[in-house]
Amino acid sequence: MAVNSATKLQAIEIAKGYLQLRGFNGFSFQDIADELGIRKASLHYYFASKEDLGLALIEDYTHSFQEWAKKHEELEPVEKIKKFIDMYYFFSQDDLKVCPGGVFCIDYNTLPTKLKKAVSDFQQNTQDWLEETIRQGIKSKTLKPTLKPKETAALFYSTAQGSLQVARMQNNPKVMKNTCLSLLSLLEK
Repeated sequence: MAVNSATKLQAIEIAKGYLQLRGFNGFSFQDIADELGIRKASLHYYFASKEDLGLALIEDYTHSFQEWAKKHEELEPVEKIKKFIDMYYFFSQDDLKVCPGGVFCIDYNTLPTKLKKAVSDFQQNTQDWLEETIRQGIKSKTLKPTLKPKETAALFYSTAQGSLQVARMQNNPKVMKNTCLSLLSLLEK
């Protein structure tokens, strides 16, 4: 059977929706196959295992984040952080989905080793971007000079992740955005 890349891309998109609503352990190959209208065994032509599907999801999310960061690289640091908040807010507005990094974190202890590593790398890359953006903000004097970039990046990232969870529980996407904007206002000079 020839591998149809359109079907593979559709499977990834369907898996993204399930992942962000149910978690990695909350959906199966059968769920994806049913939505695609194909046999479950046919998915194995695209992904040898669910771990391979998870790795494909992380690769897709990583590529999307890199493209997003590139698109916003010319903005001032505070504006970049606001765009970051908007990106997370978009997740919460879309059926109260949560960030892929946060979803994988919830299931982290049950993930296979290669997938754990990919998830850790994905989250680290996001925090590295935040850290560099915070450094730029300190240098441009738009963020407080006393901030520790690495620790502040971890604080901001964890606040974004956590506020998505709270927004979901309260059925109110604005909780996420307001929480992160409040934190940003505390960091600004």
